[in-house]
Amino acid sequence: MTESVDRLFRLTEQIVEEGVSLVPRVVPMDAPFVQYQHYPKGDCIAPGNKSRWFYHAHKPEEREEGEHGHFHMFLPGDVFKGVEPLNAPPHKKNKKGNFPAKVVHFAALGFDTAGMPLYWFTTNYWVTAEYMMPADAIAQRLKLFNMKGAPGDPLVNDWLTAAVEVFRDPIISLLEERDKIIGAAVEEEGDKAYLNKKIEIPSKAAFDL
Repeated sequence: MTESVDRLFRLTEQIVEEGVSLVPRVVPMDAPFVQYQHYPKGDCIAPGNKSRWFYHAHKPEEREEGEHGHFHMFLPGDVFKGVEPLNAPPHKKNKKGNFPAKVVHFAALGFDTAGMPLYWFTTNYWVTAEYMMPADAIAQRLKLFNMKGAPGDPLVNDWLTAAVEVFRDPIISLLEERDKIIGAAVEEEGDKAYLNKKIEIPSKAAFDL
């Protein structure tokens, strides 16, 4: 863990020295910023195990105070063979004619308007419409998240990889809380709980080193 923390600090120091935070490295500065649009287009996908992330932002009135946007991070569904998902998208083509990506969302990381990380959070199924896996299954595989060699700015990919390594235990705790809260809702209303818009962010914790 000490090595991971040192690495995260080194990468953060490099960001400070270069004077460009993660967000401008992802969102083009020479084009209008489009709310809800994924940055980069098509998501950032690692060539190795297909870990991925994307950055986006909601309407100002839907954001937390001071938030600019957030990174959503995923593990590839293939590493969960044999695990029964809590919920999953229907196997049919979407409006674009594509089948849903077989990915597993494990956390998102919010950033403020100055480009500083604010907090980690988890989401209900309807937010990302992915293969929602149990917390214990994700915990066993979280170390597989690695954006090495992915397209785009390597500093962004290395920093996100290091951040997940350092915050592994808090992320797992957030996932356990997510499952507890949504599980209680499922007992009351069945699978409709996964689509309940009142349950959007079941767990959240500050990005605190």
